[in-house]
Amino acid sequence: MWKYDLGTVADLADDTPTKGRWKKRVQNAVHSYWSIQIDSLTPLYSTLFFLRQDKYIPGKILPMLSLEYTGRESEPLKTKIRLLTGTYMLQTKRKNFNQFDIYPTCQICCEENETAKHFVLKCSALQSVTQPIMVDIERQWEVITETSFNTLLIDEQLYIYSSTVGQL
Repeated sequence: MWKYDLGTVADLADDTPTKGRWKKRVQNAVHSYWSIQIDSLTPLYSTLFFLRQDKYIPGKILPMLSLEYTGRESEPLKTKIRLLTGTYMLQTKRKNFNQFDIYPTCQICCEENETAKHFVLKCSALQSVTQPIMVDIERQWEVITETSFNTLLIDEQLYIYSSTVGQL
């Protein structure tokens, strides 16, 4: 009760709220507490930045998670959540840090080794997501610099893409 500033047990004994009032009071206190916590921790953790968008409302499910998912869709959902929170580790990196046999092949399309280049620019399963963003980036790049985006090195393309997506 002290964590969410709900008062003392003695206060509750003196003035016992109804079930509805108590439930609402607890809910508001919890939402308020965690909103303040997330706001205060956002500068320290880059992944929390994405939670404080217009879509995040305390007590509501994130739009990506609000759909009904079947067991078959749970594995891609784990990957999507890791991508959103910035905790996804590419298979090639995971292979380097793991004592067990980890295949570096992309888990999404199963075509090539999962490198940053493949994941962002070449993965066929992600083309529907990345293509519209890449087209917009290429168009803006050509307007600003009057050069083709495709003439850049792959590392430069990845850097521009990741910094642009971080601003969306």
